[in-house]
Order: sequence, then structure tokens, then C-alpha cells
Amino acid sequence: MTHYAQFNAPDLAPVLACEATEQGWRGLTGDGELLNVSAKDKSIPSSLHITCDGESVGFRSVSEASSDGRIDRYLQHFDRATALARNNRSEAALIEIDAALNIAVTATARFNRGLILLQLGRWPEGFDEYQHCEYLSSFIRPGCRTAIERGLTRWRGEPIAGKRLLLIHDHGFGDSIQMLRYVKQLKAMGADVVVMVPQDLVRLAQQCAVTTTELIDTDYFCSLLGLLHVLRVLPAEIDTAPYLVAEKRKLPSTRRKRIGIAWSVGKIDKNDYPRSIPFALLVDRLSKDAELISVQKQGHIGSYSFTDFADCASLMLACDEIVSVDTAALHLAGAIGHPRITALLSYWHSWRWLSPLYRNVQFCVQKTPGDWNSALDARCCQ
Repeated sequence: MTHYAQFNAPDLAPVLACEATEQGWRGLTGDGELLNVSAKDKSIPSSLHITCDGESVGFRSVSEASSDGRIDRYLQHFDRATALARNNRSEAALIEIDAALNIAVTATARFNRGLILLQLGRWPEGFDEYQHCEYLSSFIRPGCRTAIERGLTRWRGEPIAGKRLLLIHDHGFGDSIQMLRYVKQLKAMGADVVVMVPQDLVRLAQQCAVTTTELIDTDYFCSLLGLLHVLRVLPAEIDTAPYLVAEKRKLPSTRRKRIGIAWSVGKIDKNDYPRSIPFALLVDRLSKDAELISVQKQGHIGSYSFTDFADCASLMLACDEIVSVDTAALHLAGAIGHPRITALLSYWHSWRWLSPLYRNVQFCVQKTPGDWNSALDARCCQ
């Protein structure tokens, strides 16, 4: 990383395109951020000094001003790609995002291109883009950033026999649960595997490998989700067999069916797949013929609590069915091989479900965006 000689601050992604506006000027950065700068004289500098709370963050070099509408053309293609992808028109979305990248190569556009390729089932290509962006300063996640700062070496597929490999929880809980299936394969390759996870996942992950909640020195590290990239996994090749175990929790006897439910995600992001179902709707559709038991911690309901994911897995096995939106509960039910799982998916949903991932899962997908009733109707018909 380069530095300006007079300041101990790094170079940030440059401003790739800029143009004058009525208030001053605007620019498109290599990160994909749109800057709107007020300047009385409308002059465009050769560089910008970026600060936060009075502290120097870094510098952006600024390209010369142009008047060819480059920024608007980039934004038009970028926004079209986003809209098309959210309507499951991935082939058309790929054409639009490629058009945007022909105008300006930004990290955000490359990241979105990776997601579109993943949605098309082109996982090796998609993860090439996805992982490239994941290790840029503007995208890198905390665990991997800390590992790099500590001097650990990122695993890119080098021979791993006899080496110690640290797998880092750096995405969602569901992603980490999903990826624990590959620990066995890594051990077969000769790796000494250590899994770094939050406390809520420790007992579950201990079934597969030595665990830690703190960063430790190893020969290599890799984010758990990044294994799909390094191992060059294809959707059709995923083994759907259960790979985690749990002891069934003893609950009071009842004549009613018990359904474990998960209806929301922990952190809602406007750019994420619309995964949460209204709680009242789910209860209204399921509670008439069954006792509902919460298998999520957000907005937990019911009389059966749990301490961590291993405890939740035991509670799941005491349920006759698991009905879950795309969240960690769905991955947990699949990983332990629950005999009846209903996955409620939004019209535009994650590329992860191109592969069944787990056995015994009935996929119920919205017929139109936001129509959760149609997804619930699909459950009743099967």
C-alpha cells in the first residue's frame, strides 16, 4: 500500500470519473461510491484528503473532469443490472453489469457481477469476482482483516498436508454452519484444521474440529465461506448428507404437532435478499393445527429457550417440522438431518439455494415479490 510522502495515510481507491455540477463537482470512485462535492469555484483538485472525526483516513487521486456523461451512463447500466437481478433475470443483468464495467471498473460493480454469476450457477467465475472484492480494503471483513494484519497467510489452494489451517467465521451464522461440512474434506487433504467461531457456535463446531474464539497463529487462514472458492465447488456437487449430530430434547408429551419456526434475520440490510416473513402471518397460517416453537433468538417466543446453536439443534429434533425463512435455523436443521424441513424463500433469493444443500427440505418460493401467502400455500399443497 502506497503513501503520500508527507502524510502517514494510505492511498484510497481513486476517483475514476468526475464532472462539474451546479454546486461544484461529483465523482465516481473505484470503490463504486458517488461523491458530491460542494465548491464555490467549482475547481476539481488532483487529490482529496479524506478524514473521519478529525483523523486522517487517506487520499484519493482525482481524474481530470470530463463532460461525456460517463458517470450517468455507468449508473444507468449499474441500476438496470440491479433491477434485473432482483427480478431473477440474471442473464440480462450480466449484460448490464458488464456494460457498467466497460465504462468504469468499480469494486461494487465487480462484486455485483460476482453475485450475478453465482445466481447463474457459474460458481467458480462468480467466486473469482466475489473473493477478489472481499479482500479489498473497502470490502474486507473484520476477521480476515485482523488475520492479515497479524501476518497470517491467506490460503489460496496451496498443498495443505501437514499444515495448520484456521477457518474464520466472517459471514453469517448460516454460512458458517453450511461450511462446516468441508472440514472433513480438509482433514482428508492432510490439514490440521482449527475453526474460529463466536461462542454461540463453539459446541456445534467442536464436532468437526478444534475450535477457538480468538485469532491464533497458523500456517494459513481462510474465511469459512471462502472454501467454496478455494475448493472450486459446483452447485451439483454438494453432498446433502447430514454432517452434524444432536441429542433430541425431551419435551412434555402432547397430541398436537410441534413446528419449530424462524421468521426473521438478525440484521436487515436493504441490499440483502428480502428474507423475513411477517410474524403474525406465519402464526396465523401455522398455529391452528400445531404448537409453535421458536428456533431463533431474534424475537424469541414460546416456553422453550436455548443457549446456543447446539442447544437449538436438540430442540429442533423435538419438533415434527421446521418451517424457516433463509436464516441460520434453516442451515442448522439441514445440517443435523431433521426429517421434515420447509424453507420459505422470497421471489428473489440467495444463490446458495441453487443447490439443495440438505436432504428433506421442501422449498416454497414466493410466486411474486413479497407474496408470502403463495409460499405458504405451496407448503400446504405438498
